[in-house]
Amino acid sequence: MMLRGTAALVTGGSRGIGAAIARRLIAEGSSVAVAYQKEASLATKIAKSDPRGKSFAVALNVCSRASIRRARAVLQKRFGTLDILVNNAGINRPNDFDKISEEDWAAVLDTNLGGPFRVTQEFLPVMRDGGAIVMISSVSGQYGGPRTTHYAASKAGLVALTENLAIFCASRNIRVNAVSPGLIETPMAAAAKNLGIADKVLLKRMGTPDEVAAVVAFLASRDASYITAQTLNVNGGLYF
Repeated sequence: MMLRGTAALVTGGSRGIGAAIARRLIAEGSSVAVAYQKEASLATKIAKSDPRGKSFAVALNVCSRASIRRARAVLQKRFGTLDILVNNAGINRPNDFDKISEEDWAAVLDTNLGGPFRVTQEFLPVMRDGGAIVMISSVSGQYGGPRTTHYAASKAGLVALTENLAIFCASRNIRVNAVSPGLIETPMAAAAKNLGIADKVLLKRMGTPDEVAAVVAFLASRDASYITAQTLNVNGGLYF
């Protein structure tokens, strides 16, 4: 198990890609704080899959400093320090550019880009030197995804945030990378099936959350000890 003895936090860890990441980190030996906003029972079920009994579910709203700080206090009490931070929580409200409301623009940017900014800023002081931060971006942030201007902008911003944080964290040997999933079999990607995007995937299929999770686990491990400031595409050849 390549993450044996580490402590991790996964935001948006109760379902979809986040749940797959939390399960994979647990399987690789990490103790995981499975962060959720609403679905406590799902997060708790994932945490209870830890055969070592050290993982736990924790409420965390990435748009609230107070919520993040409460989660940090719980994590410090349980783990002491943090080795791995996965900024996965995100939302999407697809619409044509000229129909995106101010409210939707603000909500998507505040969650998808503001969330990782706030969570990382609050948890960096308790991270162990030599740790790893992984951002979950999206292929939409690379090619401008249809009907998702706000989502694409937020995910493109995550790539820039990744690169900047990699520079900032280098003195502590904390590696910062992003994973950019393509069409993954999740409810969030379901609408994309009707937009003809799937036809452009070289491997002729959608990816799975587990395939994304495997890459996150690699980037969080010492096997990726000389990788930082990178965005790793997991998209089946949709974009390259």
